Amino acid sequence: MMPGGVVIILIVAAALFATGLFALIARCNLIKMVMGLELLGKAVSLVFILGGYLAGDTGVSQSVVFTLIAIEAVVAGLALALVILARHVWKTFDIAAISTLSNGGER
Repeated sequence: MMPGGVVIILIVAAALFATGLFALIARCNLIKMVMGLELLGKAVSLVFILGGYLAGDTGVSQSVVFTLIAIEAVVAGLALALVILARHVWKTFDIAAISTLSNGGER
């Protein structure tokens, strides 16, 4: 791969990571937070694959990414199940409303 291609992939990975981190830090909606977590995982996967390619050992990096994808699927399923449970309990996805309701507000 040409050095320009490496830079482009790093820029895409950085953009994915920044978008995911912003979605987690903004904390306005539970669904957006789960999506941000997934974007962070995809950015890390992309960097692992690129690092394996640059080191000349793509087999190890691909096996690490396959394991990471399996772990991400479990985490996403669990997080979405918790989000659905929170929606049934508090009737909202909004973090501010949930924290207000859990501190003694009305249900």
